[in-house]
Amino acid sequence: MAVVRTQVLEAVQAADNVVALDLAVPEGVRWKTGEFVRVALPGAPEDAWRCYSIATPAGSPVLRLFIARVKGGKVSPRLCALKNGDALMMDTEMMGMLLEERLEPGGRDLWLFATGTGAASFVAVANDETIRARYDNIILVHGVRTWQETQYVGRSLTPGPTLQVMACVTRDKGAWISGRIPDALADGRIEKTAGLTLDPARSRAMICGNPAMVKAVRETLKARGMTSPRGGKPGQVLVENFWL
Repeated sequence: MAVVRTQVLEAVQAADNVVALDLAVPEGVRWKTGEFVRVALPGAPEDAWRCYSIATPAGSPVLRLFIARVKGGKVSPRLCALKNGDALMMDTEMMGMLLEERLEPGGRDLWLFATGTGAASFVAVANDETIRARYDNIILVHGVRTWQETQYVGRSLTPGPTLQVMACVTRDKGAWISGRIPDALADGRIEKTAGLTLDPARSRAMICGNPAMVKAVRETLKARGMTSPRGGKPGQVLVENFWL
């Protein structure tokens, strides 16, 4: 592990419980689109380091994180209180499973299923011009409790004819899709809204969010013949659990 010091360029309240931090990219720091990074406050012990998905594509001039404030949390409230110019420590060894290069070539539709701030990696993926050029359609499905919790995702995306963004909202009324992602996938509402069908021939998928959602969506896709990479062989589905 190599640790470097970085600086908060901008801290923005993205939602009631989410802060967006734009960090300076230290010299020599590189990441792949879809990876996550470990960060900590200066002087923090090892158990106070936290992993966050990077919401900006590879090569971006800033490294953006979405930090969800956990009530009673040991670290997240302090990270959410950071201001412009504050220091933050960063582990330069990036990691992650949500790398588009791990997907089997030939897909035309890229489906991105997320809950909460698990959408960060998919904001990066959907804004990566190299990835967008490989697909006819990119569909980002964001599971949230209220409309207010998903608006920052839409604001962070570069619009385009190939990109669709839809929210599955469980508490507020008036959403195109009301309820949880697994339920809306199982009964066909997500595919109907997108005007596309999930199938192994043309579909590729990434899933990131709470374990219950990840497990349910993964099982649904597996039942349709979509598999994860195994033994170095690419697959049609990539998965990463994210608790917030």
